[in-house]
Amino acid sequence: MLSERVEKLRQEYTGRYVEVDSRRPELARFAATPGVVKTINFNGRALVQFEGADKGWYDVELDYLKVVERHEAEPPRDAAAEADGTGQQRLSRLELARLEKAAGRNEQPPAEKPGS
Repeated sequence: MLSERVEKLRQEYTGRYVEVDSRRPELARFAATPGVVKTINFNGRALVQFEGADKGWYDVELDYLKVVERHEAEPPRDAAAEADGTGQQRLSRLELARLEKAAGRNEQPPAEKPGS
């Protein structure tokens, strides 16, 4: 009976985007940070991976989670494109030099040796 309940919760929550109740002191660090429910463990708690630097899964009680719509991350803006007002990305000097070097060579990548 317990496994049926857990399986039902897994079907309902897995892959859903959630936010935590930031009033809980232990969850305050995840305030306004969306996370994805990876699965539900056998204790009936959600294993959530929050967006950000670490890729850990956190065990969170379902009562403290709120299902939200997926947040689309904004693509990083190019400061140089904003400065000149074109809105187009510009390549750095290094990227331009690499492209010129590759175009000037017109070389094919070395063929693989038979038997390697």
